[in-house]
Amino acid sequence: MPNPFLGVRIPPELHEALMAKIENTGQSKSDIVIQALSAYLGIATQHQKLEDLETRLSTLEQKLEQLTHRIEN
Repeated sequence: MPNPFLGVRIPPELHEALMAKIENTGQSKSDIVIQALSAYLGIATQHQKLEDLETRLSTLEQKLEQLTHRIEN
């Protein structure tokens, strides 16, 4: 099932800021709006969930390395 379509009218200054963000990041309008709505509504995107998991995994790896180092010494 395709994602639902959302069409909105925005003030010119918001459109200018959106276009500047697109130019600076290379992201699509849809990606930026999805990220903004997700943040506003407190809903993590799949990308955010993956980043969180990567951060948690990295922390666990560091702690495991520290414990291994303590045991070896």
